[in-house]
Amino acid sequence: MTFLSAISSLIYPDNCFVCYSRDLGGLQINGICRNCAKGLEAQVFESHRGSLKIYSGSKYSPTLSHIILAAKESNRLLPRKFLAKSLARSLIVALADISIENNLRQKRIVIIPIPSRKAADRARGFAHIELLLRELKLELQRESSNISFEILNCLLHQKTITDQSSLNFHEREMNMRGAFKIKNSDTHRIRALSNTNPAIFLVDDLVTSGSTVQAANRALNHLGIRVDGVLTSCVTTGFTH
Repeated sequence: MTFLSAISSLIYPDNCFVCYSRDLGGLQINGICRNCAKGLEAQVFESHRGSLKIYSGSKYSPTLSHIILAAKESNRLLPRKFLAKSLARSLIVALADISIENNLRQKRIVIIPIPSRKAADRARGFAHIELLLRELKLELQRESSNISFEILNCLLHQKTITDQSSLNFHEREMNMRGAFKIKNSDTHRIRALSNTNPAIFLVDDLVTSGSTVQAANRALNHLGIRVDGVLTSCVTTGFTH
């Protein structure tokens, strides 16, 4: 493959990045074939996990699961762009909710990402959530949005976390209880947020039982910070096992 053809394949992919179909006639602009696109819903879903309001740009589906894995584990750009579009939708709806509730048109926006375990980032060779937020900023620019936000990487894992995929609801809650703390270097910045009353959102790529975002929320609440909601690319409709 020549250099030009290699670059072309990145910009104009000749196969679906979900199912790897080479049905060129069925490809969408975002690199997903028509068949896989049927399993996606481009609308914001609002739900709750405990006291936290969740704003999700997409509802969970097997197709979404493939997209998240492609971005999170394989560092693929097109899937990450898709997730960023979902996050942008959730942010827009969340801000509209806050404006209605507080009669405000615009306010400072602070986004606090949920970090992966350092061991997971080292194994992957990149920090998925940081790359996703970078792509979110670019997506808002591409849409000529006047929305801008600050990223505050203040959360730190303070205990060993077991992989949650095989845990039930109660086990996940116990696994994540006390999982996060605020970095010492960011304590002053966190306390200062209460003086400026910004819109504060936690961000994760996927929310299932909600145990992770609730653990992060408790760490922030401990320092007197109220979180306005959780932004996510994808949310499950329920977690019953």
